[in-house]
Amino acid sequence: MSPSSARRVPGLDSVYSDNLSGAQAATRHLLNLGHRRVVFLANPQTDGYLERQKGFVTVMKEAGLTPEIQPSAYSRTQAARDIGPLLDHADRPTAIFAHNDQSALGVLDAIAARGMRAPSDISVVGYDNTSASTPPGIALTTVDIHAQDLGRTAAEKALQRLTEPGAPTIDVASEPTLIVRGTTGPPPHAA
Repeated sequence: MSPSSARRVPGLDSVYSDNLSGAQAATRHLLNLGHRRVVFLANPQTDGYLERQKGFVTVMKEAGLTPEIQPSAYSRTQAARDIGPLLDHADRPTAIFAHNDQSALGVLDAIAARGMRAPSDISVVGYDNTSASTPPGIALTTVDIHAQDLGRTAAEKALQRLTEPGAPTIDVASEPTLIVRGTTGPPPHAA
């Protein structure tokens, strides 16, 4: 069996990012900035990244806050549609933590369409630190899963499995890193 990368697959060789701790770091960052109404924009819960939502929920509950979850999809366009009603509400969230960078870009699209800006009106955090999160004008705060390192380690472990087919199951977790850029800041004064 060859290692999977980015997520853990019980019983199989796995090289993955610790999504639980990455989501906890992102959520704590928002809470430390003073946000109390934070929404998690969740991708379909049939995927392999449930730990991201779990990390968000855990930190919110530890802080005595109600975790709010808005279901969505991987599509940037769909994320913008799904978050729209929350942005239009008088008691809108002050921060949105999106399941991945594509969804976070959809949130930024929805914010811009309403004449608002991140972070002065609402803070936004993505996940994965993809190339889409770094262009000038975007500067998305995100969680870096260190994808290149994960790929390199997965390849090394796959070669190891070929030379040692009877070795115990490989289970390697890497620690993601919160990358703070320009889409997060304190909540607006009216919040």
